[in-house]
Amino acid sequence: MSEGSGIDLSGLGGFDFKPDWAKGSGKVTVGSFRAERTDRGGDRSERPSGGGRGERGGFDKNKNRNKRFDKGESKRFDRRAPRVEKVKPLDAEIKVLPDPKALGTIFRKLQQDYHAYKLKELAYFFLDNPSSVLLKVTPKSDFGETFCQCKACSFASTNEEDVVEHAVSAHLADYYDSKEVEVEPPKGNFNCVAKCGLSGVLLGPPNIHEFNSTVREMIRTKYPEMSEQEYRSHIEMVRDNDVIEQWRAGATKKTFFFAKGQADVEGAARLTRDAAEAEFRTTVLPSLISKPKNLMITAQEAMKSPSAPLKMAAASALEAERRAPYAMCFALRGAFHHRKMNFFRANDSRGPEFVVGTELKPFDAEHAIAELASAWKFISENPCCDKTEFPQEGDFEKHVSWLASTGHVVAFTNGVYSVVEKFPKYGPQWKKRKKPAAQAEAESAAEIVNEKVEKDETPTELA
Repeated sequence: MSEGSGIDLSGLGGFDFKPDWAKGSGKVTVGSFRAERTDRGGDRSERPSGGGRGERGGFDKNKNRNKRFDKGESKRFDRRAPRVEKVKPLDAEIKVLPDPKALGTIFRKLQQDYHAYKLKELAYFFLDNPSSVLLKVTPKSDFGETFCQCKACSFASTNEEDVVEHAVSAHLADYYDSKEVEVEPPKGNFNCVAKCGLSGVLLGPPNIHEFNSTVREMIRTKYPEMSEQEYRSHIEMVRDNDVIEQWRAGATKKTFFFAKGQADVEGAARLTRDAAEAEFRTTVLPSLISKPKNLMITAQEAMKSPSAPLKMAAASALEAERRAPYAMCFALRGAFHHRKMNFFRANDSRGPEFVVGTELKPFDAEHAIAELASAWKFISENPCCDKTEFPQEGDFEKHVSWLASTGHVVAFTNGVYSVVEKFPKYGPQWKKRKKPAAQAEAESAAEIVNEKVEKDETPTELA
């Protein structure tokens, strides 16, 4: 986009499935393949000649092999791909809308700018920024999907427990302050101490009251992708007295939680993390979680949801709208009309649609000052011209800018100008093609000759 054109929208090996014997030269024939099978079984003349079928060694081997297949020992030959569990589609409809905050930013920009923006490009400004896209998710029936949402940050899921765990993890610090407090070293005799096999951190004896809280805190802060069962499989028990004393010496500090702003107040109640979480769930959580019938959530937050159906449905709706932004354009058109923005189509009634904050109106060149009339006339005769084509005289560029700011000339965001008319011209098809100097000179000479011939004035060089 050229200088002064307004908002910067950009800111906001092959597979071969043939069997092994068919690869290579490709000249394997049925006869040669049969010969290979005969060689593996030995020459028929060397086989024992018994009357009973059981005396034929090859048959017995095949029979035993069949028994192995029956016993399920052929699993190593099963090359089927692992089964992928299908995600149940979301039983809801999704409507794509512009986020109100981002829309407000665009409104202010259009009101302060006189450039004409292509409506479709504004739609892609939203669609290319998932945080600027609002999704309205509506169940298809009264017995359809149910949603749970965090009021503090709009995190949502179809499973209430997901939102509860999120609220405790993400917003406990909004209501409680944590502080390390000096305490006396643990007393008592301990036979062993637990050690994290991943980080080497000493977790403490497994029989103390705080042990389970310590394990959960390690998972929350260092290994959030692990389940508690998986993390506990990495815990080692150490029975070395020196290691036990090392843990005792380091356990002179504990982290306690206080009501917001009370950490340094003398006598303030101090809580362990478990106690703080329990109090948070009782006093804060009920007011922090909602269960809306229609879920309103940005595409960015929806695609972070732990609910696979919601995540997939949001991504699918966003991708479909990017292919054909009908819903976003419709929503933007209504919002801009409400804010008294002006619309027009370029070239013809089916041309690209533009929106501009300035009211467009025709220019009366006959009653205008000469400089403005000259500038307007140049734009009229050279539609879709840019600043590089302006005459290098006086304040021509300033005159064009004044005409654009007052709505007498259309200034497009790609840096070109056209006069105001029912369908202002837009696109390279309106550019006048400049002829090469040699071609222009030849055509000029030809015109002179034609004029003289018409006057019966034969040039001397042609006599």
